[in-house]
Amino acid sequence: MPTSMLKRLIPVLGLTALCWLVFLINHALLSDHLIQYGIRPRHVTGLPGIIWAPFLHGSFQHLIANTLPLLVFGSILCIRSRIEFVGVTTAGIVLSGGLIWLLGRGAYHIGASGLIFCYFGYLASLAFFERKPGNLFLSIVCITVYGGILRGIIPTSAAVSWEGHLLGLLSGIGLAWFTAHVRKADDKPSIATMRTGPRLVKEGAVSADK
Repeated sequence: MPTSMLKRLIPVLGLTALCWLVFLINHALLSDHLIQYGIRPRHVTGLPGIIWAPFLHGSFQHLIANTLPLLVFGSILCIRSRIEFVGVTTAGIVLSGGLIWLLGRGAYHIGASGLIFCYFGYLASLAFFERKPGNLFLSIVCITVYGGILRGIIPTSAAVSWEGHLLGLLSGIGLAWFTAHVRKADDKPSIATMRTGPRLVKEGAVSADK
């Protein structure tokens, strides 16, 4: 892999490594004590979990299941733009986590899957809001290859935070809409006006000819 490409992937590699580091410390040294710092909906003590939840995993299998899609979607965002990756990641964690805190079931919600669904929702819907050939290709690939993860928004098990998946997905779609509108606003040419004739005088000012 070229060095320049590897440098672009540093943010997502760092994020994934942090998930593994937290899991190893929590599982090996703290007897899973950190699980209580997940999102606990509608409890003030659960608010910090909005930030910590994506880095907490209940088991090795849980972490393994999240690692590959986190790397895949995160790498796509990093290749597009590291600034875009940081923006979507930060906003996705806060927005999806905040919605889980407001609307989720009364349990501890942990894991990076909410963020993964946010990435998927963002990349899969971007072409709808920002109609460019590259975005269309990217959205089609994401839906074709990873569309199966949408089964995760269906309630199938009390142990799975399906609402976290759903709210993460909706957060990603919302961020795609917001990003596209911001870019459209930035792309609009500024309007310059030319005035000819007598100098305009503001109301209330006095102009005297000498």
